[in-house]
Amino acid sequence: MSALRWRLADFLAERNLTAYALGKAMGTSYMNTVYRIAKRGHEPTRIDLPTLLNILDGLRTLTGEDVDITDVLVYEPTVLRSPHGE
Repeated sequence: MSALRWRLADFLAERNLTAYALGKAMGTSYMNTVYRIAKRGHEPTRIDLPTLLNILDGLRTLTGEDVDITDVLVYEPTVLRSPHGE
């Protein structure tokens, strides 16, 4: 089965940023959400689109970089088997 995997913890680590800094950039009402997403192995399976947008905007503010959804989420498709067994 295909899956989406969070990359937020990796993104933050690669730039020496913390979940706390991101939460502050987004506003204190998002602090618990950011900590949950940034904790490897305990990421939520659902998120509201406005929250995802705020994460991307917060990361843009912190880094000064263009941040894309693929910077924080990775699509891992199911490997398809050949009908010929190859």
